[in-house]
Amino acid sequence: MENNILKSYIKELRGGSHKAFNAIYDMYADKLYSFALAHTKSQETAGDIVQETFLRLWTVRESLSVDGSLQSFLFTIANHRLIDLFRKQINKTEMELYIGYREEAGQEENTEAETKLLYDDFVKTLKLCKKLLTGRQLEIYELSREKGKTIEEISETLNLSEQTVKNQLTTALKKIRGGLLKTNILYLLLFELCFIA
Repeated sequence: MENNILKSYIKELRGGSHKAFNAIYDMYADKLYSFALAHTKSQETAGDIVQETFLRLWTVRESLSVDGSLQSFLFTIANHRLIDLFRKQINKTEMELYIGYREEAGQEENTEAETKLLYDDFVKTLKLCKKLLTGRQLEIYELSREKGKTIEEISETLNLSEQTVKNQLTTALKKIRGGLLKTNILYLLLFELCFIA
């Protein structure tokens, strides 16, 4: 019975029905929000992902399949939004470092596939190295290197002295440098050229 109602909503939505759209929203918004919140840990970001997911649904409504799984379709859209979000976060840090390294090292151009493999490998290595940090070191490192906060801003945010923040950040950078050295000397070069500035 519920499946028949959903099919009816999809048919109406394909015709541009706002009533059907609202009904579908009521059916799935909370599930999508919980899914997004679990991955982002941010209520605002989770809400944005839900909004973008339903905006996409409205945009492609005319091509929806009545027999397909609408729930799977919506979660696929939400998942793609999450991936885009994480890529943007990575791009602000690791990709800038990676590109900086390649320019500084004068590496010759690779194919797109080779570049992606090298970059993905670098990102994985950096993430593993971050696991070497204590909770406080990781927090300070991410605020500094990934969110662009100054020592003073981090000090105020975490209610620590600026010297403590500097000491923790220096220790974190040394640990990551050591981890990169063990993995690959090229990553160490990248780290030193682009990260410790």
